[in-house]
Amino acid sequence: MNYRELFLFGGIIVALAVPADAQDRWTGYYFGLSIDSVETDSQVDGSSVHDLSDEGTNLGIYAGYGIRRGRNFVWTPEVTLSRLETNGGASDATLGTTDFDGSFLLEPRIRAGYATERFYLYGILGLGITDAGLRPAGSDEDELIGSFGLGVGAEVAINDQWSTRVEAIHREWNASKQDFNGRLRETETDTTVLRIGLTRRF
Repeated sequence: MNYRELFLFGGIIVALAVPADAQDRWTGYYFGLSIDSVETDSQVDGSSVHDLSDEGTNLGIYAGYGIRRGRNFVWTPEVTLSRLETNGGASDATLGTTDFDGSFLLEPRIRAGYATERFYLYGILGLGITDAGLRPAGSDEDELIGSFGLGVGAEVAINDQWSTRVEAIHREWNASKQDFNGRLRETETDTTVLRIGLTRRF
């Protein structure tokens, strides 16, 4: 599913939704489990050889607190945690051997948007923090890098306590320069996360 499909999905929900107060369904504390489809592309600047791409599916967790303002506006501070990885590596005479190293993606973020009694359509703005990226093979340097990301999502209530969501968010990280076989180069990692979650409210 790409961004265009998500916007279309959101438009259909808006068209079908009967105007109603968000009430308290989307407020308060919640916790959820998700299935995250992660597409990752990591590369060393100026090299076509050292460009690793992969897709994987992992489990994630998230938690947050919903706040209603007015009749239908809801915003929700939230934290998510999932895996971020790419298999394999690359090697050439210029930059030597590189591996994709790292394991997690931590996302402190805000969801905000329009909510009815059954539906919550929102945009996402958040910081992505990770230890993942391309590094020289054998490097023990674990640099944390962060980047802002944007996304969209939709959540549907099952009952007063349970709901399900689908969302997509994209971000890019630029790591500091590293020594690849005697050459200082920056690395860049792009990720697109498609997340399907099941939420329990308290």
